[in-house]
Amino acid sequence: MKKVSFMNDPSFGDNPKVTPLLETPFSKEIRICMSKGNMMKEHTAPGAITIMLLKGKLLLESQGHETILEDGDIVYLNPKIPHSLEAIEECIIRLTLARHDSVERINKIIAPLGSSQK
Repeated sequence: MKKVSFMNDPSFGDNPKVTPLLETPFSKEIRICMSKGNMMKEHTAPGAITIMLLKGKLLLESQGHETILEDGDIVYLNPKIPHSLEAIEECIIRLTLARHDSVERINKIIAPLGSSQK
């Protein structure tokens, strides 16, 4: 058994901060801390993902639909569904990836503050 806390020592800055916290035989649990205005441009994941907003307010755009996530909201996306994220407020996000997915892929889609990439 391994215990981790998504709320312990979050770090915020000009870019979203991606921190792997736990890996199981089936999944990876990632914490993403986003300052207000941080974005993750449109991208897809090779496997199914869940996005849970632990704290803040987040705009999720997918396939022409916009959804506002608030504290405690969780969404599931099938593999290869295009989506983007924008922090409306400072956010702490729990991202669950398939084990074969990589944190490096996540880091490639980060857009710095003030960037217009989506």
